[in-house]
Amino acid sequence: MLVTPCVLMCVVAFGSEADARADEQGITKLIQDAAHAMAALPKTKDVKGVLQYLAQDYTFIDEGELRGRKELEASLRDLQSQKTSGEAVEIKDDVTHIHVHVAGNWAWAVYDEVVIITVNGQIIDEDDSKCTAIFQKTGQRWLYVHEHCSEGGDADTPN
Repeated sequence: MLVTPCVLMCVVAFGSEADARADEQGITKLIQDAAHAMAALPKTKDVKGVLQYLAQDYTFIDEGELRGRKELEASLRDLQSQKTSGEAVEIKDDVTHIHVHVAGNWAWAVYDEVVIITVNGQIIDEDDSKCTAIFQKTGQRWLYVHEHCSEGGDADTPN
């Protein structure tokens, strides 16, 4: 049987499309897992469990300023220390409407995220945001490289 170039191209294209779908699903799971790790932080005290999803050169925008992984780690350790000081810290981190786009070893996603942090039952931070994240695949693993979230209003206010 002779394989024509057209048949071969269709097989390759189908394989690439299947790989892209698998990558999209993997990135969606990564986003959800990162949110779950953040929400579990007060109980697990596992800062590394949150940071495992981030590239070493990860950056993010916070209050209009470009920040890095080390600054995030310091903030997470501060939050973690509140738990050890006897304060009851709770984090709710819900991610919805995730849309992922893959281009080779790079990808980006847009999603909605609602984060509510309470200490001793009092809300200390509440964000309802539209987020964009950039990911890079290193080996077989996708990692966050950059993230930016813009607040869309109060979490209690419908869009």
